[in-house]
Amino acid sequence: MRHADCSGLGARVSGEEGVCGSPKRVSSMDSALVRPYRLVALDLDGTLLNDDGQISPEDAAALRRFAQSGGTVVLASGRMTENIWPFYDALGIEGPTIAYNGAMLRNPRPEGGEPILHLPLPARYADALIDYAQQEHLQLNYYLDERLYARDDPALRAYTDLYARQTGAVFHFVPDLERFRGCEPTKALIVADPPVRDALYQEWQARWGAEVTVVRTNPEYLEFLHKEAGKGLALEALARHYGIPQSLTLAFGDSFNDISMLEWAGCGVAVANAHPEVKAAADWVSPRSNNESAVGEELKRLSL
Repeated sequence: MRHADCSGLGARVSGEEGVCGSPKRVSSMDSALVRPYRLVALDLDGTLLNDDGQISPEDAAALRRFAQSGGTVVLASGRMTENIWPFYDALGIEGPTIAYNGAMLRNPRPEGGEPILHLPLPARYADALIDYAQQEHLQLNYYLDERLYARDDPALRAYTDLYARQTGAVFHFVPDLERFRGCEPTKALIVADPPVRDALYQEWQARWGAEVTVVRTNPEYLEFLHKEAGKGLALEALARHYGIPQSLTLAFGDSFNDISMLEWAGCGVAVANAHPEVKAAADWVSPRSNNESAVGEELKRLSL
């Protein structure tokens, strides 16, 4: 865990040296005065959502209090925009949305939901993935213009069904993905059995790691995004858009795709069920898991 001041002392502001990962003076959020955080960014699966895919009443109440006091709540997920917005309905609040693991950042729905940031995957990489998935008979999800496309292949239907169950996404099946050659999708994602996914990650990280963001999310998902895309960059862009200092941003996460967001935020909190690498990137590790209302507990700890 990177030791950082998540409370009132040693507040960081955007542009300071040593913003991410530098040693701090305290290692507990109870050991200093509370910062007046103005923005809270939250991963969904494995963080705000419990294992049943629900938001606990404690977490919901804490986030509503924060929003009603003037704070900005940001839901940040690898999901498509339309699969994130219903969780604002569940919370009874509105806020900006970080979708597609940071490749898309949108204004709140009442403000039209227009994009603030969009970083699509360049066509040459998307085209190569179309070829590779066809050759290796892998399930490739192709996200273009806020629609999810996939090749209509009954032999791969178990993977599309899995993804639909886990995210609520609606597939638009096409005979093949060749029609999209030359397009720039917001992202592409391979769905495979976990051991296959892990092997594919090693292969593609070695092949494209310097040119494309290759990230593991759910155990079955391997995602490909624009090199600069990430939840951290999207959070930075949003804070700048709203005029909120970096030091007054707070982020919660559990998985590899949350690391950049936890590192950029003024205070990054990993939930107890987070991967060890995520905990190491965080300023603070909650003693509670996503099944124990970790978000509500930590907001209470910070008097938010």
